[in-house]
Amino acid sequence: KQHIEQQLQELKQRNEELEQEKAKLQDPKTIEGVAREELGLVKPGEVPYVK
Repeated sequence: KQHIEQQLQELKQRNEELEQEKAKLQDPKTIEGVAREELGLVKPGEVPYVK
């Protein structure tokens, strides 16, 4: 029983972390950051900079 309760607590914590990440990823600024950093996208008229 102790083991199951511990697993339940861990899953609740992970669920909370995922809910926070979900909320963050719905923010337009975060979406733009991911598009720029991870996908290398640029807005029309911008000059891309490659590192």
